[in-house]
Amino acid sequence: MCQLIATDGSFADTIDFTIIIGRIHYYIWNPDPTPGPGEIIHSTLGSIGYTGNYGLTLPTSDLDYYSAVFVCVGIYANNYIISAGSAEATALVDYLNNGGRMYLEGGDVWYYDPLYGGYDFGPLFGISATADGSSDAGPFAGQSGTFTVGMNFNYAGENSYIDHISPTGTGFLIFYDTDNAYDAGVANDASLYRTCGLSFELGGLVDGSGVSTRAALLDSIMNFFGIYLVGVEEVTRTHTGVMTLQPCPNPFRDRVEIQFTLPSNTTQVQFKIFDAAGRLVKKLELPSAYSLVPTKISWNARDLNGNLVASGIYFIQMETENHRVVEKIILVE
Repeated sequence: MCQLIATDGSFADTIDFTIIIGRIHYYIWNPDPTPGPGEIIHSTLGSIGYTGNYGLTLPTSDLDYYSAVFVCVGIYANNYIISAGSAEATALVDYLNNGGRMYLEGGDVWYYDPLYGGYDFGPLFGISATADGSSDAGPFAGQSGTFTVGMNFNYAGENSYIDHISPTGTGFLIFYDTDNAYDAGVANDASLYRTCGLSFELGGLVDGSGVSTRAALLDSIMNFFGIYLVGVEEVTRTHTGVMTLQPCPNPFRDRVEIQFTLPSNTTQVQFKIFDAAGRLVKKLELPSAYSLVPTKISWNARDLNGNLVASGIYFIQMETENHRVVEKIILVE
């Protein structure tokens, strides 16, 4: 909070105002009558280093202060309906149309609610709601070629009328109910904005091993939104055309090969590995000779002290005099 004091002779007026430098990582709006799952999202994001705010009401006029908005409306009969024409629906739609990032979860928000006065978020989220569902949620499997690859979760959250949701348009599937054979999670990169929609509660997922943890999933969602922790969040992941970074295989077990190309005027290049909290894990030595054709460097999953690191999410950063590129990699057991 800042104060501006304006004076004119004997007259003085004090004006209070707030300046926000940069954006806060996230805001969680949790109108769910059973708020536990949303509280878990908030605590988990905080535990891995993100900063954000949490509330039971939506700050409709302040959403642009946040890089991402998480909305948890719950599962029937303990759910909240975002009504069509409401100030909340209008604010969320405007936020996305201004380039926002939004996560939305709920058992009825996709199929049932829009039939009875709820706002239909499906078109914005690249989601086609196909069925009202039943009480059969989980286990859920991530999808190859997406940021949920290698993830598998049992489910212990509220479980009633779990909507079936499939991707449409620019949406793509990120979670599938493996024993009941239906789509339950969709992400969407609409260029202007990005979204992630689930018909189950992320806070109800049961942590497993490797990348199958709520922390790894939330970190992956944030990275999909283009939000990174200190150490990598200011790095662009957009390839320059003359500077590329491609890890393979990904996910990997013991060793990952990193193929890269560099601009013609490169005289210095550094490779660093960061963990999901932005901590430096390893500096990689450049091969003795390199050229503009694709060149490879490898990482054996060991840290600066030569110890094997734990399975999870890591980032490879390649930095030259003028550019930095980062790619996410996943180490599995």
